[in-house]
Amino acid sequence: MGTINKICIIGAGHMGEALASGLAYASFPPENIIVTARTQASLDRVSNKFKGIATSLDNASAARHADLVIIAVKPWQAESVTKEIRPVLDCGRCIAASVAAGVSFHEMAGWIEKDGQVPAMLRIIPNTAIALQKGVTFIASCGVPEEKYEEISGLFKKMGAVIKVDEEMLPAGTALASCGIAYALKYIDASIKGGIRLGFTEEEAKTIIMSTMEGAIALLTENGTTPQHEIDKVTTPGGYTFRGLTAMEENGFSEAVIQGLLHSM
Repeated sequence: MGTINKICIIGAGHMGEALASGLAYASFPPENIIVTARTQASLDRVSNKFKGIATSLDNASAARHADLVIIAVKPWQAESVTKEIRPVLDCGRCIAASVAAGVSFHEMAGWIEKDGQVPAMLRIIPNTAIALQKGVTFIASCGVPEEKYEEISGLFKKMGAVIKVDEEMLPAGTALASCGIAYALKYIDASIKGGIRLGFTEEEAKTIIMSTMEGAIALLTENGTTPQHEIDKVTTPGGYTFRGLTAMEENGFSEAVIQGLLHSM
């Protein structure tokens, strides 16, 4: 296997577009990225946003010369797409990766096997913040040489944090980081609504909450502390913060978050 020079992303949905964006902003040559979709309108959206990235309506043609093929479609579309590109994949050269949640290596191998051979495979679970180099990506490997894994991992590290996991931990990673984007935004949304009830405009509340979230993350990052440690700094027994946190817990805040994560698997 040589260097990863050409990447094919099959699927131009939210995740496929985020991957293309992240790769382009991470200085991977856009002319070496090709994105496919079922409609020209989806391809036009990608082309208009990222100059230089190639597009195609033909999955097999796009995948033929790629060193890394990333299947970024819905789980129920993964089988048909994988079988579509199987005839053109060079099992000794190309690495096949899937971002489809719940599609196992065993299933991928069954769909992609050709003449008794299966290419090296990755399961990659990023979140959409990868488009802004602020993502969290979980990667599980099957048959990928260590030096190739390090190369691909290094590419994704330019787009955020990367965590190498065994396949069985991918659902937990999906819950905590991929679904977690929505859960973090849900808190922000609820806080904005609360800010409006406190008398701020929606735009004012949004600015306040976003800045407060950035500050909270900065405290943990710079101080190397735990959330509870920072909470204790601003929580006086019987004070405003204490009363607010007590009301949140009485209404099931922490347990609701934990149950949400557990039900995401």
